[in-house]
Amino acid sequence: MLHAMADEGEVLILGMAVSSRYPMSAPVVDAINTYYNRADIPIGAPKNGCGVYRGDSVFLNKVAAEFPHSISSNEEAPDAAALYRKILSREEDDSVRICTIGYMSNLENLLKSPPDDISFLNGFELVAKKVSEWICMGGNFPVDTAKDNVNFTRDASAAVYTIRNWPGKITFVGREIGHTIFAGNVLKDTSAANPVRRAYELHRSHYNPMGDWNHHTADPSTVLYAVRGIRDYWKEETGYIVLKDDCSFQWKKAQGTKQKRLIPKMERSMLGRIMEELMVRLPAVLTNDSS
Repeated sequence: MLHAMADEGEVLILGMAVSSRYPMSAPVVDAINTYYNRADIPIGAPKNGCGVYRGDSVFLNKVAAEFPHSISSNEEAPDAAALYRKILSREEDDSVRICTIGYMSNLENLLKSPPDDISFLNGFELVAKKVSEWICMGGNFPVDTAKDNVNFTRDASAAVYTIRNWPGKITFVGREIGHTIFAGNVLKDTSAANPVRRAYELHRSHYNPMGDWNHHTADPSTVLYAVRGIRDYWKEETGYIVLKDDCSFQWKKAQGTKQKRLIPKMERSMLGRIMEELMVRLPAVLTNDSS
């Protein structure tokens, strides 16, 4: 979806980062970027034991083995926090949107990063100066017991620190948004050369052997908002999270805060079709001037 919108000039992708320490995470992101003719997008990964390690994957190893890419493992990718610093330091003030569909490990490291040869600003100052909005997939709104809140709870200390200390605007795209909208079966009609198709095939056949590739769209919904904003898709509500150390929280509605959450508006099947159309777009052939 992100590549499809970039092909239309809706967004410029400055970089990507994985928050999982699983070795094939960065290679699969690289394979997808390569398929969409953006193999030059820099990809970061958590270092020094940061991030979340998951011991298995039903699709990452196979996708990495079957599709072209240049990064052989997370170890070859640069440190994600350093990559954030490098990208932010060269961009215009208040011009960058950060979208997370995983854990907050890299953002915690970014906020805690000291001045260096990349920038004389520390991470907190760099974010405050350069980032216009952080779009965060996570949380069950308006009240979360942290039972199913995996993007927060799998690295709880990072989520708590980052949300409590983020200096700018945060938009939360809660699980209740994308978990009521499903997409994926349309990928069955795309080319076998598409690594996204293969990832869905492997993942969905593992968890749903009956052949249904439809999956919730928590992450796609977040990406759609990060690029297009609310449009007629959602409504916004300002307020703030009262966040406990275990990542359970209550959302308090309030005016004049730096936090907001999305609220459903468009009929779910219509929004699902919008995402599906972007999911199946063929890669554009990019010139050197547009890449």
